Amino acid sequence: MMSEMPADEADRGRPRGRRRRWATATGAAVLATVVLVACGSIGDDTAASGGSGCHAGATGLTFWGWSAGYDLVVKKFNQTHPDICVRLENAGNASDEYVKVNDALKANSGTPDVAQIEYFALPSFEITKSLVDLAPYGVGDARADEAPAAWSQVTEGSAQYAMPVDLGPLGLYYNAKVFTEHDIAVPTTWSAFAAAADALHAADPKAAITNFDPVDAQPVLALMQQYGAFPFTYSGGDTLGIDFTGPAQTAFADLWQGMIDKKEVTTAADFSPAQWANLDSGANAARISPAWGPVGMQGSIKKTIGDWRAAPMPQTRAGQDLEGNWGGSTLAVVKGTGHAKEAATFVKWFGGSADAWQILSGDVAGAFPGYLPLLNSPAFQSRTLPISGTSQPNKVFAKAARNTRPAQWPPIMTAVLTQWTSAFAGVTKGTETLAEAFKAFQQQMVTYAKAQGFTVTEG
Repeated sequence: MMSEMPADEADRGRPRGRRRRWATATGAAVLATVVLVACGSIGDDTAASGGSGCHAGATGLTFWGWSAGYDLVVKKFNQTHPDICVRLENAGNASDEYVKVNDALKANSGTPDVAQIEYFALPSFEITKSLVDLAPYGVGDARADEAPAAWSQVTEGSAQYAMPVDLGPLGLYYNAKVFTEHDIAVPTTWSAFAAAADALHAADPKAAITNFDPVDAQPVLALMQQYGAFPFTYSGGDTLGIDFTGPAQTAFADLWQGMIDKKEVTTAADFSPAQWANLDSGANAARISPAWGPVGMQGSIKKTIGDWRAAPMPQTRAGQDLEGNWGGSTLAVVKGTGHAKEAATFVKWFGGSADAWQILSGDVAGAFPGYLPLLNSPAFQSRTLPISGTSQPNKVFAKAARNTRPAQWPPIMTAVLTQWTSAFAGVTKGTETLAEAFKAFQQQMVTYAKAQGFTVTEG
């Protein structure tokens, strides 16, 4: 079967800063240098000490990653694991890195021992047998400490292809002053959300309840997941389900198109100056936010610092507890490494230790944990942010993380993200509806998947 490889991912849109959103969705910014060396010079198998925190004779590992704070975590690992020395290199953000990993695999030369890979990209590497199964190395022992939604996305059957790190559960992040001013109750269902959008826009024709960027695939897919309308089903092998036109997907499209038509939501580019200005001026009263969103948002607004509160996501029916996830990364051991055991030790510690998460969840990295001992801790849940005043948004996001059901990412996400932007541009322009774009994209993806050798089920 022909299988999709990540080589054509360099130009796809991501949930971070329009074309640069990948690093932010893991709660991070780009590492500043091309290579951040967390230890001394490393040979093929051993590292020199040289005052670097690494010990002479330590097994050297190369780790490709881009998220902020990772250098600090690597430094801590090297200090506490004298027999292993990890060198962190920034091979590019997400898509750039994936292309380089793929190129190195094809050349059978230059692959890293460990690579940062986002959840949605894992199947593209799994299907090409590019990752080491970590199960024989005892990494599965970490399962009890990981959120189920994180763990299930790195495993297939008895195999484990990565160690989960962070998550991006969704919440309704709203401006409490705007809601109070217009006597709007925080909506608990999507029908109530649409009614609140009506009421807000009637009271202030310049105001919209939130922003919905049709050409940004990942937040739209996260919302579809939360709505119970995720369009893909995949559990390995060469059979793939694609459904953008079923009843749930159509209801989702009609809900958002109705608010777009009435100008009750804006369609600014996610993470653009226009979006931040709308949030800071009250033109947007709420944001559908991943858990890592408030940290970055408070650096982009000024007037409404302290006014924002987190609430659970609206549900399709009262009493439900459906959640969606936007973003998050894993660490995978790449095929061809000569040090799989040591690499497995590193990734298990990185995503599943208190020492690592003390750094990952700090001010530099700002990652939202899939690590349950931290996620469930009162100290973490009671943290405050200037943007949220004295409220405790982590309580809302932590509950969402525990309840999130895993998305079944397909191994054609390369094509999905590459082709999404142009396919949905007409929704932003007003030349087509979201339902019409879904219908066209359905056929586009079915055609693509079949050409790649997949058996496709629809509906």
